[in-house]
Amino acid sequence: MREYIKTGLILMIYCAVAGLALGLVYQITKDKIALTEVQEKLGAVEQVLKDESGNYIVALDQLRSAVSKVDQEVKVIFENAKGKVYSPVYEFDSELGKVYVLTGSSLGYGGPITLVACFIKKPEGFSLFSLKVTDFSQETPGLGAKIGDPEIQKRFYPMEASALASGVRVDKDANLSQLSADEAKKQGVAKVSDVMTGATITPRAVANALNAMLDYLSGVKR
Repeated sequence: MREYIKTGLILMIYCAVAGLALGLVYQITKDKIALTEVQEKLGAVEQVLKDESGNYIVALDQLRSAVSKVDQEVKVIFENAKGKVYSPVYEFDSELGKVYVLTGSSLGYGGPITLVACFIKKPEGFSLFSLKVTDFSQETPGLGAKIGDPEIQKRFYPMEASALASGVRVDKDANLSQLSADEAKKQGVAKVSDVMTGATITPRAVANALNAMLDYLSGVKR
């Protein structure tokens, strides 16, 4: 009995020490982890605000000012059957029109697909300027995980407001696989079947997230 009690006390002490150590590690690293996540997100925001030549479509001082003033706390601000939109939402003035940068997600094959997208408000509606998929960690390597390829992401943008009148679709759902990637974008369709064979769910999640963002923007007071 004494040996049992002794062993139990030793195990209890080990567990207490291990728990304390884990708690200390968490306290030390949580701020650094949060800072890294914010920096990664801001990096994605900056990226979607660049044109093909690498030039920002908004003034850098405006970008930095907007980022510094916005509460970086992430929370769901809009949700429907298509996906979710998260705070913060960035707004900028530019020569191209009013610019909105949003973060959204929709359910892919293995879990949520998260992306940051840039929309420009024009008289006829919102056009999709650029996007960056930021989280696809649960998608299947060699299949859905291909969505992380920037060249595949470009299949979704740019799309003019007229093309987005009926939302974003992938070519397999729209039965337009015969079109070129550029021709498809003119109809609000991302042609991905030729580069993501057998992985329809993942690109569809990107389309759904974009459609959720468009639904959110349709209700923004302008």
